[in-house]
Amino acid sequence: MSLRLIRFVVIMLAALSLAVGIGHLMELPARMAWDQDLWVGATAQGGFYALSGPLGVLLQVFTIIALIVLAVLLRRHSVSGAPFTIAAAVMFAIGLFVWWIFVYPVNVELAKWVNGPVPGDWADWRALWEWGQAANGLAQFAGFAALIASVLVTKETKLKKAKTKT
Repeated sequence: MSLRLIRFVVIMLAALSLAVGIGHLMELPARMAWDQDLWVGATAQGGFYALSGPLGVLLQVFTIIALIVLAVLLRRHSVSGAPFTIAAAVMFAIGLFVWWIFVYPVNVELAKWVNGPVPGDWADWRALWEWGQAANGLAQFAGFAALIASVLVTKETKLKKAKTKT
């Protein structure tokens, strides 16, 4: 498989993961204004957290692994862009770490609300969930920017070499 194809696949995978994170970030202002019935209904009773959580996490884990593999291949083939690719992997990993620290505990709590009472401090849980999702989305955005920079650095290096030869 060519390095170009691998890079394309990694960019697409990172874009899919980013879409989930940015989607949460874009929803933040509206969802923070929802009342208890709407937020709990859409998030806990609607089962949104139960489906999107595992899928989003798997996508992010696969993205991190793919970024690490890509960085190794770039170094092995002496292609520029490996440092930016490593930075992208680190940012996606930071986002995942933020998700595990802030969002996952809320998901565990939300599972109790499906058939049980909603606690009085539900707004605190909502804030933790929403802001954790937003922080993950921002980290993924920074990671995706680093990944794109890794491609641009490669092209810029090739252009400089071409100009030097002429």
